[in-house]
Amino acid sequence: MRAENLTVPSRPLARLVRESAVVGGLAALTALASKLALPLPWTPVPATFQVAAVVFAGAAFGSRRAALAQLVYLACGFAGLPVFASWTAAGPAVLAAPSFGYLLAFPLAAWLAGALRHRWLGGLAALGVIYALGAAWLAGFFALGKAPLDLTELLWVAVVGFLPLDLAKVALAVWSAGPVRARLALPR
Repeated sequence: MRAENLTVPSRPLARLVRESAVVGGLAALTALASKLALPLPWTPVPATFQVAAVVFAGAAFGSRRAALAQLVYLACGFAGLPVFASWTAAGPAVLAAPSFGYLLAFPLAAWLAGALRHRWLGGLAALGVIYALGAAWLAGFFALGKAPLDLTELLWVAVVGFLPLDLAKVALAVWSAGPVRARLALPR
């Protein structure tokens, strides 16, 4: 092989490779966080560390990368890869899962966590979006499959029971995102 045939990748190609690695890594982080699942007796939705992964992705790597990573994560699950908390819910079957609304919120939540200037506000806004879509989906899930829940029951099953642990996860994600962002010298 001649030396003139060996070229350094162009800057746009190198950037594409770097960005793809970041997005893929963040999607993998969310998939790993889903496996740290704790079943809760009052809800069909397990507590996972996905909230921390979603908020961390946005706060540390910015809204565009984080939202794209969550779309990649969801696409992997819809394609049948076992990336969701339930090993059995993958592919189209995830549409019938009680946790689908929470999953559906991840791209917007990650975007918010990265887009809002104040990282703590971004983390709390992301959590609010996750809860809003998760509760809406769960209300429909119970209405179709079981007896409908009144608002108090729905808030307990979909939000209040998760709130203390999720606030701690948001705090951990936001706290750890700052040093990572500074170390990697990432633009906002």
